[in-house]
Amino acid sequence: METKTYLPTETDKARAQPNMLKVSGDGVFATLQGEGVTAGKRTVFLRLHYCNLACGKLAGWQCDTKYTWDTTDKRYWTEPEDWTDSETAQKINRAWEEKFGNDKDKRLVITGGEPLLQQQKLPALLRLLPSWDIEIETNGTIIPIKGLHNCQINCSPKLANSGNDRNKRYKPEVLKAINSLPNSWFKFVVTKPADLDEVEKIVNGCDLNSKKVLIMPEGRTAKEVEYHASLVKKEVENRDWSITLRNQLIWFGPKRKT
Repeated sequence: METKTYLPTETDKARAQPNMLKVSGDGVFATLQGEGVTAGKRTVFLRLHYCNLACGKLAGWQCDTKYTWDTTDKRYWTEPEDWTDSETAQKINRAWEEKFGNDKDKRLVITGGEPLLQQQKLPALLRLLPSWDIEIETNGTIIPIKGLHNCQINCSPKLANSGNDRNKRYKPEVLKAINSLPNSWFKFVVTKPADLDEVEKIVNGCDLNSKKVLIMPEGRTAKEVEYHASLVKKEVENRDWSITLRNQLIWFGPKRKT
């Protein structure tokens, strides 16, 4: 395989900077939340760079934000930007006003990549957004710091179907810590009924609250999501869990952002 090289200016763009958030090429965008318990709500998304997992790299499907972690993807090196807390807050507020006007029920989802790789920098940003409801999406491998405990934590532990090594993706102590937080949820991406057996082992092994368990059928298109949902729907109901779809694919199609 040919080794790819990048210019110094490109590698500099991907290097973390002190007191700055490393933001992916998606930056900030306003749309509707497509997944989880707040699906359908007006939302601004902040997509951060970097991830400590590589979902789909060795599996039959592909992560839809691989440009935040895949160093063989040119976008990983050329797209990220460094933003200060105040700059980030200004962009978030502007995105909301341009899309939703004077609506006061402001919601921010901090996503990635893996946002908790930069979690020490997040409390300073949140202090600049006191009237916002905050959601943080995480893969369940890093315990959120105390300054984030009042946020809604949307945890998506990765299964064997993600292609990640088990010792990298499965951290029981982290899942137990997140389960203890007042507003936390667990979203598992599945492709087939057998995946639910693995979910059940995690739920039981970590003593997770089953009412917090959401099953999300995998897919890059609405048709794929609906097909995988049809395969697991009955088994999910039997386990008294809930299903969440990737509504953004139904509403907008497989776009990077809307």
